[in-house]
Amino acid sequence: MMKKHLKTLRTDESGSTIIEMAVLMPVLITMLIGVFQAGIYLQAQNAVRGVAGEMSRYMAVEAQKANFLTDEQIETKAMTVAVSAPYMLQTNDLQIFVENEETQSMDRVRKIDLHMIYDVPNFLGFTNVPLLQLEYTRSVFVPGADLPDPTPTTTPIGTE
Repeated sequence: MMKKHLKTLRTDESGSTIIEMAVLMPVLITMLIGVFQAGIYLQAQNAVRGVAGEMSRYMAVEAQKANFLTDEQIETKAMTVAVSAPYMLQTNDLQIFVENEETQSMDRVRKIDLHMIYDVPNFLGFTNVPLLQLEYTRSVFVPGADLPDPTPTTTPIGTE
């Protein structure tokens, strides 16, 4: 009788599913959260690039309309674009800098570097994964509004 119960207990697999699920569920949940985190990172990367592209178009159009934009105006507009739809970046995690070179490498062209730093929201806070940070710089070339007149000025000979 005892041998029959031991043989039944050895061959019984009814509780094995629960044990397998208990072992595999944390691994599956961790993988799911990791995939979710990767998706958030890729969305943020696309959003930052999209904002840079939209700002480059905006600056080109404003330059064609002969509107000279200051660095502060560009930063404010970029922040407004970044936090609105479709990008929806978090204001507290986003830094935008506009950098102009003192000496421009091309005549009558203003080179503007739009530099953005974004701290991607981290859903893996329970692990030791460091904060993910995106850095993106886009150079935009627009006609310079305050550059000298293109027509050469000549001085008559002998009046120097």
